[in-house]
Amino acid sequence: MNDPTRHFPDTYREARANFIKAADRAGLDITTRVHPGAKGPRGRPLFLDVARAGERDAPYALVLISGTHGVEGYFGSAVQTGLLREGLVEHVPAGTRVLLIHAFNPFGFAWNRRVNEDNADLNRNFVQHTKPPRNAAYDTLAPFIAPKDMAPEVLKTANGHLRTYAATHGAFALQTAISAGQYHHPDGLYFGGHKESWSAAMLRDIAIEHLRGVKKMIAIDYHTGLGETGDAEMICEDLPGSPAYARQKKIWGRYVHSNEGGESLSAPLTGTLDQEFARLFRDCELTFAALEVGTAPMRDVFSALRKDNWLHLQKTPDRTVFDAIKREIRAAFYPDTADWKRKVWRHAIETLEPALAAIA
Repeated sequence: MNDPTRHFPDTYREARANFIKAADRAGLDITTRVHPGAKGPRGRPLFLDVARAGERDAPYALVLISGTHGVEGYFGSAVQTGLLREGLVEHVPAGTRVLLIHAFNPFGFAWNRRVNEDNADLNRNFVQHTKPPRNAAYDTLAPFIAPKDMAPEVLKTANGHLRTYAATHGAFALQTAISAGQYHHPDGLYFGGHKESWSAAMLRDIAIEHLRGVKKMIAIDYHTGLGETGDAEMICEDLPGSPAYARQKKIWGRYVHSNEGGESLSAPLTGTLDQEFARLFRDCELTFAALEVGTAPMRDVFSALRKDNWLHLQKTPDRTVFDAIKREIRAAFYPDTADWKRKVWRHAIETLEPALAAIA
């Protein structure tokens, strides 16, 4: 039996090399888009790669996406590469095209950041930027969510304000205020951006080039960082009782949890990839879900995000501090242990197999 831990990369560059090699060995067409501005460590270029299996004009499509949240890409990349290595191409149903979008946010993946080169969260970026949504609760809490100083006394005061908000409005209301998405604090957390991201523009290109004419689509976006370590849920944004929710339940059963219906660990979100797929493929029967796997306690994940955001604002960060924070945020979204890797791989297979069976 193959050990799935071998599919998990150590860096973005290793992840990309593994993916390209696996796709090439499987005989797949690969389309590469080079980021025109952002660079990785040592000034190296960054890439968004797409591999396609199956018939180019097939009416059905299965889309698998990694790295929407950069540092979360270790998991999604491992799934994509592992599936290719273990014979995904041989199991593509007739009439189906399978599209693997690798490192949707290559900057965040390369630099171990959840966000892109503009400090924007790509899973909050799909909004009308001339008139973005307002997150009044975040506005109120902004200096306490993302302090400009990481001194212990500053954090203690900030955390006190957050606890007071949670005591008054509830813990989930605080989570929603922080994570739903905000568009007026570019130096803060969960910032959706002031403009369409490069990755968002590339998604439209990918839709035209690879997904034109699709009549039925299942899409899985791979994420980490929410939930108990090694646990998983398929987060959907469709309400219970809707046709899309019924399809999700039929395919993934117990894994399915609607954030809009209050079932999920995730708060309802704005400007998501799910919402953009629904706009791009209005004439398609779309079944979209994010496979979210747990990594660490929420407080640890939040702490790592705060520190990384603070680090991003420093013009000349101390190298020792820089390295320590990068190790912390990587660990918050990628527990580099064999046990975790095996658990989340199992979730990936248990959700991929019924999707393949349902697509044709």
